[in-house]
Amino acid sequence: MRNRRRLLALATVIALMVPAATATAADPPGAAANPFAASADEVLVRYRSDSTTAERARVKRDHDLTTVRVSRDGRTEVVIAHGRSPATARRALKSDPLVAAVAPNHRRELTDDTTDEPLFAYEWGLHNTAQTITVGNTSKKGVADVDIDGLEALRITTGADDVVVAVIDDGIDFNHPDLADRAWTNPGEAGDLATNGIDDDGNGFIDDVNGWDFCNNDNSVSDPGDFHGTHVAGTIAASRNGTGIVGVAPGVRLMALKFIENGVSCGSDDMSAVLAIDYARDFGVPVINASWGGPDPSDVLDLAIGESGALFVAAAGNAGSNMDGGGAIFYPAASTQPNVVTVAAIDQTGRLASFSNYGSTSVDLSAPGTNILSAITPRGSCDPCWAWLSGTSMAAPHVSGVAALVASVLPGDQTPAQLRQRLLDGGAPLALTRGKTVTGRLVNALRAIDSTPPVATAINRHGFNVGSVLGSNKINTTMTWPAATDDLSGIRDYRVLRSTNGGAYGTIVSATTTRTAKWALEFGAGYRFRLRARDHAGHYSPPADGPIVKASLFQDGTASANYAGRWSVVSSSAASNGRLHRSTRSGASVTFTKTARAIAVVGRQGPTNGRARVYVDGVYRTTFNLYR
Repeated sequence: MRNRRRLLALATVIALMVPAATATAADPPGAAANPFAASADEVLVRYRSDSTTAERARVKRDHDLTTVRVSRDGRTEVVIAHGRSPATARRALKSDPLVAAVAPNHRRELTDDTTDEPLFAYEWGLHNTAQTITVGNTSKKGVADVDIDGLEALRITTGADDVVVAVIDDGIDFNHPDLADRAWTNPGEAGDLATNGIDDDGNGFIDDVNGWDFCNNDNSVSDPGDFHGTHVAGTIAASRNGTGIVGVAPGVRLMALKFIENGVSCGSDDMSAVLAIDYARDFGVPVINASWGGPDPSDVLDLAIGESGALFVAAAGNAGSNMDGGGAIFYPAASTQPNVVTVAAIDQTGRLASFSNYGSTSVDLSAPGTNILSAITPRGSCDPCWAWLSGTSMAAPHVSGVAALVASVLPGDQTPAQLRQRLLDGGAPLALTRGKTVTGRLVNALRAIDSTPPVATAINRHGFNVGSVLGSNKINTTMTWPAATDDLSGIRDYRVLRSTNGGAYGTIVSATTTRTAKWALEFGAGYRFRLRARDHAGHYSPPADGPIVKASLFQDGTASANYAGRWSVVSSSAASNGRLHRSTRSGASVTFTKTARAIAVVGRQGPTNGRARVYVDGVYRTTFNLYR
């Protein structure tokens, strides 16, 4: 440092030390990342075919790159550049003689496009582009992205053929072209057994090929005049076949269990509902949709729900009531069974529908439920038919469809409780429903099916906070880190943990959406900081441990400081060691030699102080103004 004006007072130098070798983040779990996913920070690099492993490692060191994914032969990598934009990194890499090609890590899509469905543009619940929906004489414009990310999820999975959703309702018209390929088939009554008039599988129901009609006690799962269950079924699983609409999970199967006719329950009322639930249970169905209910609870129905072994998706009801207390309840939405998820309805702008029941402790989350286009049974001159309906009945099947997608991508380890929690945790925050539902979230298909944790890169930058007052044994610092990556749902926040002198890790920042954290380091202690990233599905990355960081205090008389020119030593109660060097002579300088990640100069400011030019490794960096 060279004196530029009058007096320089050098009191203290602090160095932040790290060893030469530093820890790196863990590799992504497994190698099968989503082929469509790419972070905006990612750069795709292909090295020359004759490059060696050591040469490729040198390229990454020279360009300060972190590997996200690498091919088996090491020639092709997805990397993240630190401290500069991806575009700048790509330009630098193109000039490197060991790099054959470099490009953004673009997304690609299948040519089988969901948006080719003729009526997809009207399905705002799956993909809200702020389109205007006109129903009758009323038009409503939506708000972009107030949807369940259905289109994005369908680019990952359409659902598994062996996953079944039981629709307990007024039946399903499997003659509808959007539903003809979605019917569940009872393996014990299939083929030649379907019409032989015999209870071949011995379950008490004759020729129950696609389900059962508990109203008429026969295997005809849809009758003229029924439409509600068909509409619900279309939202769950309408086929991606170039006709009409597409469902949330167009690859799953639908079991039709009819217990309502002409809008009211038939047979023995709740008895019919219990029989339908037991039927689904006996076939091990993982998801039951219940877009129905009433004002009176039932211990018998409640027990059947709890024993169903399925996630029971219940519509919250359409009375506009607060079900937390004082208002009318709707049952089974109000059931406290742990496998029940209760669904409110929102409109295209993200507001709770005026008709929807709600409750901060009794209604779990929301889903699209106004102006919902789906299949219905033939009406008048239309055949096949599609129609708009509104209600929490339309919201519940959005959640059932998402649950079916989760059961498809995570088979075998999803109990009803786990499935329910994944839907709640994976929902997207929706401000206009905060306080109206338990979660204040909108069900989100993309987040719910995300089963791969993100990948975090270790904290790699530490610096002293300019302007900090030196404590008796601590100094304030700021750490920063590169953006984590995630294959599907994106990064929600970060957690920072700290180990001191090799001790156990403790959390110092539980959740932050920024990529910085402040922490006061004690002089002489060895710290290691651990970073974990969390995605919107609730998954934490494997821990990424940084290097050991140590803050050391060097007083102005240290042997590491070499003074040149004329200096004097004066006593000062403001200095940490009671004295400091000063000079009023032109050309006076001091050289401090130490290998460190960051170095801070601590000195006094005052009306007689000047400015100091600072060189690092012989290169001018900045000028400190100590005048105040």
